Amino acid sequence: MKRTTLTLRALLFPFCFSPTAWAVPIGHHGGMILNCEAPHFFDENPAADAKVSSFQKFSLTASDNTDPATIKAYVNNQPVAVIVEKDRAGRYAVSGGLPQAVSKGRIWLKVTADSQEGCDNFKSWFIHTAN
Repeated sequence: MKRTTLTLRALLFPFCFSPTAWAVPIGHHGGMILNCEAPHFFDENPAADAKVSSFQKFSLTASDNTDPATIKAYVNNQPVAVIVEKDRAGRYAVSGGLPQAVSKGRIWLKVTADSQEGCDNFKSWFIHTAN
């Protein structure tokens, strides 16, 4: 054997037997993820890049495969409480807000969640105040 082949095998040998070498993704429920569809977010209000006089409340819809317990929201990178309600179609209406309205600057909203299978996703958008 050539020296480069032996060197390559010597370098790869430890990885073949490491516990993480053949790792299978595990969902947040503890099972293996074989087929996973991430949650989807839509119908955000205010809409992306909307110009508003002031901002205090927001809402959006999460797909029916979303695990409602994992939905989290952030405004300007600060966590905010959300209210999650299941609608008749099986989707989740998500709403939240700030204690006081913001009337200056750009506001960054971000919502994260996991699907029932354990895949994660997020939606992020900006709101602009008119001032």
